[in-house]
Amino acid sequence: MTAVVLTRPLADSERLSQALQREGFQTRVMPIMTIEAITDADRLPVPAVTDDTLCIFISANAVRFGLSQLGPKLARHGDATVIAVGNKTRDTLEAEGIKAQVPVRADSEGLLAMPELSAPDSRNIVIVKGEGGRELLASELTRRGARVTEWECYRRCWPDVDVSGLADIGSELIFQASSGEILSRLAELLAGEGQADLFQSPIIVPSDRVASLATEMGWGKVIRAEDASDDAFMRALKRPIQPGTNR
Repeated sequence: MTAVVLTRPLADSERLSQALQREGFQTRVMPIMTIEAITDADRLPVPAVTDDTLCIFISANAVRFGLSQLGPKLARHGDATVIAVGNKTRDTLEAEGIKAQVPVRADSEGLLAMPELSAPDSRNIVIVKGEGGRELLASELTRRGARVTEWECYRRCWPDVDVSGLADIGSELIFQASSGEILSRLAELLAGEGQADLFQSPIIVPSDRVASLATEMGWGKVIRAEDASDDAFMRALKRPIQPGTNR
């Protein structure tokens, strides 16, 4: 039997684990990242919002940790444009009553290809995000003439994780890596435990960018899901697995 190793934060991994078990899959919940809110003392003031503001939520966690502060301002300015990086982020926003557009490709490159962001001129753009991360979106939108505010409302934390027991599961493993950062941390943990042979196990990733990173790191079987949502992961999991990058 195949065992699916789930690496996202605990609540996300447990939710997906339950869905997979209902489908007959064996799972191993192994969160290698935790998410914490940035405290009021450490967080920048909530950015201003007007009817002309374009607000980009870079992840579902950006919605979970940022909407309590930013939501009232969006509610007062109903003409503000809201964009979600992908379907999971859009669904999280819609669960809170906020309609959002999504790009065809669920990453910064996909966002930058949207017509709404092609020529922002002096438009006010608020990027709701976690601490750190890629700078491509903000830097390119600034280059295109937008007034960009990056508002960080959560941070990623990387606890010590014991991966030594993976080799003893006795099943073929399929790994989940829902971001480039999780992929890099997973590779670091496996290599540190002398388990680089597990790089020959299939790994499911949410975008072309992360798929390319996985291939560069030496993963032998990279499966590209449509996005980072649970449904997309499960669809990718059920596809036939071929050597190399399966997109």
